[in-house]
Amino acid sequence: MDTKLDLHLHTLVSDGKATPLEMIAAAGEAGLKKISFTDHDALGAYRHWGDLFAKAGEAGIELISGIELDTNYRDEELHLLGYGFHLGDKALHERLRLVQGLRRQRVLRQLEDINRFFGRKVVERKNVLLPQRDSLMKPHLVHAMLDQGLFPEYREAAKWLSANAAVPIHVPKLPMADAIAMIVRAGGEAILAHPGYIVAETEIKLEEMLAELVPLGLAGIEVDYPYYQEKEPAPAFPDKAAEAAMVERLRSLAAGLKLKATRGSDAHDPEALKKYALESK
Repeated sequence: MDTKLDLHLHTLVSDGKATPLEMIAAAGEAGLKKISFTDHDALGAYRHWGDLFAKAGEAGIELISGIELDTNYRDEELHLLGYGFHLGDKALHERLRLVQGLRRQRVLRQLEDINRFFGRKVVERKNVLLPQRDSLMKPHLVHAMLDQGLFPEYREAAKWLSANAAVPIHVPKLPMADAIAMIVRAGGEAILAHPGYIVAETEIKLEEMLAELVPLGLAGIEVDYPYYQEKEPAPAFPDKAAEAAMVERLRSLAAGLKLKATRGSDAHDPEALKKYALESK
């Protein structure tokens, strides 16, 4: 697979830590030639910084439109990547407007609960409500608590948040089939995000799932992906060997089904982007 592409990047428009311009600069330093910003339920990366496609082109990088959607499949939250769609698609924008509004309400209520519980401003509204941020998300609250030293690691803080700041605001997730259809109608291609997690962490049979979804328009699966994380290794991927085994399994599956196999770092900051790019060379 071409290691000079990265089709799974996040910016501060959702839960990333950098602007698209900073991520483009990092991609250039890492020698990448094709990238996509796939913020969670958000397209602001392509709107808040002018003509981003031209700016990427000036850096010698091809930029394609992208997004990562939360979806529901058999009562599991799974993520779907969309690429190459029309940024002005009306149905897509209506869906994102709904989701972003509910996300905002939920996070701001949780922010108040956190500060009330600890009796001080653990989370500052101004640090969450950035002008270019479209999707307010759990990580914005969890990282604020971690920065304050209230919890030793992410999972513990996230568990506390769910138990102590559970507000009655539900953000509905599209059924996977409907999300695929929405991307296809917008002129794009739908790709299943990090399917190794589906294999490792759910009871879903990936082969059966693909047999159901490919006829509905699913174009491919994300094959190359950094499942092993040195700082917080997932139990199912305790080392690079476990990651490599999963990647090869997915590569074989994609080839057998004649599906597109994509590559993405899921990087949320420039250093993670460069680390994955350089490791793959």
